[in-house]
Amino acid sequence: MINIIKAEFLKSKRTMSSKLIFAFPIIALVMAFVLTNGIENAYAESAWNWWYVFILPGMIAIVSYLSVMREKKNGYYNIKTLPMEKRKLMLGKIAYLGILVLISNVVLFAGATMGGAFLTTSVPVIGAAITVVVLTITVLWQIPLFLFLSEKFGMVVELLACLFITVLGVSVAPSGKWFLFVSAISNRIVTPLLHILPNGLRTQAEDPLLSTTVIFPGILIALAHFVVLTYLYLNWFEKREVK
Repeated sequence: MINIIKAEFLKSKRTMSSKLIFAFPIIALVMAFVLTNGIENAYAESAWNWWYVFILPGMIAIVSYLSVMREKKNGYYNIKTLPMEKRKLMLGKIAYLGILVLISNVVLFAGATMGGAFLTTSVPVIGAAITVVVLTITVLWQIPLFLFLSEKFGMVVELLACLFITVLGVSVAPSGKWFLFVSAISNRIVTPLLHILPNGLRTQAEDPLLSTTVIFPGILIALAHFVVLTYLYLNWFEKREVK
């Protein structure tokens, strides 16, 4: 598996994907600076909110699509020729994309923390550091979903689906039904870590959304969705005829 992941990094070297994982968090950081210039305790709040609500899902969708297109461009050469199960190769690709998500979250964390130190912020550094891990885990389910949509329907349908689940997640996250919609989970459980509501406003003292009891159940639910979607995607890919 490690060799497959290394091969994915080699294949993506000097490609658009290798640049986007840095470009997207930088876009979030720049947007936060422009939108909060002169506002006290708002920079890191804005950067994180733009990131996990809108920009991160879009990045996962685009990078997943580019990964699929890279395989199609070479006629699925690796899958056709390497003496490995297609399931194992695609599982390695999912792991590789998950690492890209982690790297992007680290870049956003570093930029938001340093920017907040200069521009003032109320986001707790420890909570933000934990968010890097929690957010990475709770969005993993999007990878097999977007790989499937990219392969089956193309980029337009994939991005529309991304927009739909993103808007749904933001709408449902503050409600008591957040655990029923996987797209709402990450928005909900980072609230007590970052002290930011899904709408970008800071939480107030005594706000029930600051309860940390949602974090562990949310991670388990998101992981369950990831396992199920990965299983379904790998089964579908293994059975399909590579054209």
